[in-house]
Order: sequence, then structure tokens, then C-alpha cells
Amino acid sequence: MSQGDWEPPEFNDETLPVLRPRSGDRVRPGDHGIDLGGRTDVGCMRDHNEDTFLIADLGRWLDVLDSSLSVPSAQRRIPGPKGTLMMVADGMGGHGGGEVASAVAVDMIAQFALYAMPWVTQPDEVEEKELLEKLGQAMRACQARLESVAVRKRIDQLQPGTTLTVAYALWPKLYVAHAGDSRLYLFRDDELTQITTDHTVGQALRASGAIGNEPSRFDHILVNVVGGGGERVRAEAHSLRLRPGDRVLLCSDGLTGHVADSAIAHELRSSLTAANACEALIEEAKAGGGSDNITVIVASF
Repeated sequence: MSQGDWEPPEFNDETLPVLRPRSGDRVRPGDHGIDLGGRTDVGCMRDHNEDTFLIADLGRWLDVLDSSLSVPSAQRRIPGPKGTLMMVADGMGGHGGGEVASAVAVDMIAQFALYAMPWVTQPDEVEEKELLEKLGQAMRACQARLESVAVRKRIDQLQPGTTLTVAYALWPKLYVAHAGDSRLYLFRDDELTQITTDHTVGQALRASGAIGNEPSRFDHILVNVVGGGGERVRAEAHSLRLRPGDRVLLCSDGLTGHVADSAIAHELRSSLTAANACEALIEEAKAGGGSDNITVIVASF
């Protein structure tokens, strides 16, 4: 693949070429050595959910159909490198616009994962840079796709947009691409660290020293999202080395708007499983008011 901008493959004129709305019971991801949980909730005040999340195993393998060599039947599928993809998107636009935006963004990254994810077992510095660059390219492709869908569905006047936080775990590394005010946290050695930056006016003012660390009315004004009628999305990218015992949390601001970091740390510390942590965090956000949709993913390594 060339080093130019990634382009999605040709697909028919559907809103979600890869994924489909879920029906029936959710199936737990396969055996990957990570305890994973994800949950989304409409909250206490909204009448529909504009958040979207995805947890997926990514892998490649060799299926031996026939050979002049002797290949035992139990070994005919030879596995290759395997990673885990996690995404949270918080849509905005109202009247269905936000719901479409978050779903389109997640579907587009799923396309990228299927067709363009650089497969590496132990990436060197050059390969890591390429992977993060391609995640950024995929986010920009999300924006173009969303603009096209909005026109086709005649919701472009709503200026649908979405935050998007993407994490790809390929042990022992975690690769992150992010836009908006959904967050990714790392819980390690009993300490909670916010890895992503909130792309809001409030955070920009704090960074400049214009205001203190207290909550601000500017915290809900986003300056960098996928779509939303704004400028080209700018992907914030990170890579970090994981350790056994780490917990990673992805969440929409429906959680962080009601649950302080200290309370998030308490739940990640005390919950026995990732699913238990998701349940507890959702319930705490609802107990605090639940004014927005709430979405969380927890991965325990």
C-alpha cells in the first residue's frame, strides 16, 4: 500500500457498508486473553441513544485447503498476529443526525481495520508511526463519508457530527486515535491517568492559563470532531506500552459529566470483571443525573 492517504474500497450506496444494527443477544468476543466489557445506556433524560461502541478481535490466519505437505487437520488454520479494536463515538446533530454520525464513523473505522490495518507482530518505530498515521487518515475518511451520507439522507442541514475515540491493542502496545471529548483512561498501579485530551474550548482555555481547573461553561463546546460542519478533523494520536494488570477505559462524556475521576478509579479498582466495572460506572452516572447517553468500554490486561 502506498504511503498516501488511505481510501476506502468501493461499496454500494448504504449508510453502513460493513456493520449492521444489532439484533438479538450480544455475543462476547472470542478468546483473546483480555477481559473485555462494553455497555451503552440512553441515560435518564434523553429519548434515544446517539452513542455507538464497538469491540472487535482483529486477526489474520492461513487456512490450508490442500497441500503436498502433511498438515494435521487440527493445524490447518495457522494463526497470525491478533489485536483488539475498541471504539466509542458520541454523536451530535439531533433528530437522528447524531445517531447516524456515530454509527457511520464506527463503521468506517471497521472498514479501515478490514482492508488497511498494517499487520505487524512487533512494530518498530517506523511501523508504529505508519499505523498512527493511517488511523488519522481513516478518521478523515470518516468525515468525508459522513458528509456524503448526510446529503443523501437529507440531514446535512443538521450538521451531524461525532466524537471518536479508537484504541487498538496489539500486546504489549496500545495505539490510540481521538477527536472530541470522549476519553481514554489508563488505570495502572492504583492511579487513573487520562490519556486523551478533551477537544473543547474549556480545555483550550485551561491550557492557555485563562481559566483554572474548575468546570467551565465552555467545556461542552467542541472544537474538533468528525463532521459537525466544521473544519477537517485533526486526529490526536498516542501509543503506550501496556503492562499486566492495566485497565483501559473508553467512555463518552455522559460518564465523565457525572462521575469524578476519583469515583471512576474506585470502580476500576473494586470491580472484579470488566463487565462489572461497566455496569457500576453506568449506574453511577445515572445516579448522578444521567443527563446524556452513557457509553463505557473496559479492557483488563
